[in-house]
Amino acid sequence: MAALAVVLLAAGPTRADFQQGLDAYQNGDFAGALKAWRPLADAGDPRATFNLGILNDQGKGVERSTTTAMSLWRRSAEGGFAPAQHNLANTLIGADGVGRDYPQALQWLHKAADQGLAKSQYTLGKMYSFGLGVGVDQEEALRWIAKAAEGGNDRARYNLGKMYRDGAGAPRNLESAVKWFRAAAEDGYGPAQAALGARYAAGEGVGRDPIQALFWSILAERQNVPRAAAQRKAIAAKMPVAEIGRARGLADGWRPRAK
Repeated sequence: MAALAVVLLAAGPTRADFQQGLDAYQNGDFAGALKAWRPLADAGDPRATFNLGILNDQGKGVERSTTTAMSLWRRSAEGGFAPAQHNLANTLIGADGVGRDYPQALQWLHKAADQGLAKSQYTLGKMYSFGLGVGVDQEEALRWIAKAAEGGNDRARYNLGKMYRDGAGAPRNLESAVKWFRAAAEDGYGPAQAALGARYAAGEGVGRDPIQALFWSILAERQNVPRAAAQRKAIAAKMPVAEIGRARGLADGWRPRAK
């Protein structure tokens, strides 16, 4: 699915008009947002054009139309605006009311990824991993997913951890797997918390530590991560009551790392 958050900033003399549209949008006045952004889009502002696409995609202030949203995102994308390139690509991947076109999606993802947009770098990596619009290439997949991980994308960090764990795109490296699982887990990404708990339970890539294993598994379970409850039960079944209490205390006091 396309990313649905409107762009919050504009530059230059259009800033006041753009902000007027943003204020209207955030207050639920979608007709007002449309009125403020449409003249800017008509004048070629890629951010306003992108946001009009969001309104059309969500059906806010206008009748919902993926086709119109895509047309607007294409205009913005052709102006070099990376979020529009990403949304256009994701819509082409998902085929939400339009013809699926992996090769074209790949082209737009490359453009956005080359501008440093982490979510596009991650999606591009997955395209190479699954061979969508391109031949399967796990090394290229890892290269792009690593860029996204280094840019702070938690899904990328988690998936990079899996790739190192499984030896996909690079030699198996359990220490690197733990590093990237931890990076996402400390930000609060549930699947990475479950994966980190499993590594502590098995002593893979990190010293075996049942308290840490249970702690991370509890956090994952609280986010309803599939299989986290079973993992937590299996770990706790082998632990003294006092250690279980310590792990729960850690979980109760834990907060995600501030970004």
